[in-house]
Amino acid sequence: LAGAAFVDSVVAAVRGAGASSGEAATSGAEGANGAAAKAEPLDAEERGTLELSMRIFLERKSSAGAAGALVVALIDRSIELATARAADLNTPFALMEDLFDSQVISESEALFPQIEQRGAALAKLMRSTNNRAKLTFIRTCNELLRRLSKSKNTNFCGRVLLLMAYMLPLSERSGVNLKGAMAPSDLELQPDEAADDKQEGSAAEDGSLYASFWGLQAAFADPAAAVKPESWATLVSRLETVLQVFANIVSTDAAPSAEAAPADPSPAGDEAA
Repeated sequence: LAGAAFVDSVVAAVRGAGASSGEAATSGAEGANGAAAKAEPLDAEERGTLELSMRIFLERKSSAGAAGALVVALIDRSIELATARAADLNTPFALMEDLFDSQVISESEALFPQIEQRGAALAKLMRSTNNRAKLTFIRTCNELLRRLSKSKNTNFCGRVLLLMAYMLPLSERSGVNLKGAMAPSDLELQPDEAADDKQEGSAAEDGSLYASFWGLQAAFADPAAAVKPESWATLVSRLETVLQVFANIVSTDAAPSAEAAPADPSPAGDEAA
């Protein structure tokens, strides 16, 4: 059975367990037609049975080397069921955790874009009051980061962190410095060294920009001191300098692309000429 067809058959079987043969047949037909989003929510026991069945199915297919489109279809159907509240909100995240736990790094990296493409749908499930789904997602990403090499899998590590930043709110406790801990080391900024490496016509390596950009480290190292009245004006000035340069870079990059898009001559006209 394909992943989606398997889930539909499980939903039909779970619903038909306590129904008459006629009702079970009707539920089976609805499941086979992909009407999971219109199904009534399952109770807690039925949700547990459905999640367990899907996880067992995923484990068998992964161990047999049948991951890929089949697994993607299974995760898609779990998202549909969870969105319709016909399955537990944690089900897609539990499947994702099992998937990455069962794959080597190279296969995990190949499958990760499929999760990235479904980030918006998964984020909607986490926005509800379901801490279990959020904790499963954080645990999955942290375990994946622990397995990755910081030197060999740098790009993959960055993509995992970007997905976490996209799906988790800024107020998420796991990403907030609740204790207000700060780096105790002293910063030694030497902005004058920028003059040695300065390239003419390059605003990105201007000496004043260098001093402003790296001077922001002091604010991140000691935020309490940076917001004091005597330091606040300096911080704002540095931020404005850096953001202005970044804005100019973006506008400069966008201008050539706009100018390089003249109306293409008609192919027919060229042939006629």
